[in-house]
Amino acid sequence: MEASTGIKTVWLYDGVTLPTVRPLLIVEQMQNNNALISKQRRVETTYRYQIGLYAATIRERSLLQDEVKKALREKIELISATTPGEKLGYFYALVTGETPITPDDSSDKSKYHRVYFDVEVSATN
Repeated sequence: MEASTGIKTVWLYDGVTLPTVRPLLIVEQMQNNNALISKQRRVETTYRYQIGLYAATIRERSLLQDEVKKALREKIELISATTPGEKLGYFYALVTGETPITPDDSSDKSKYHRVYFDVEVSATN
């Protein structure tokens, strides 16, 4: 995402500290679903992710929200997790939801101007 949008992107995992600089994209893995197809010889896995856009202002969020959606509709390069920089191919993502979030505590300005995209990627093996 960072290469196609120019927005700093962080993979969310236990213990990660998010940068304070905005705009920022965070990627969080959600629950995967598996479905047996073709007489149980093949499995289709739906990988689910939540991508959060944190902006500095509501105007910035509105502008970047469209850029992020556009980038998610394009062909996305698949890079190896074990060999840095190794390109394995391409995939397409499906945006299934888009949810703006308001902060629970209005004094916590780090939670202002957020929107989350629900994204699915299907693979058959």
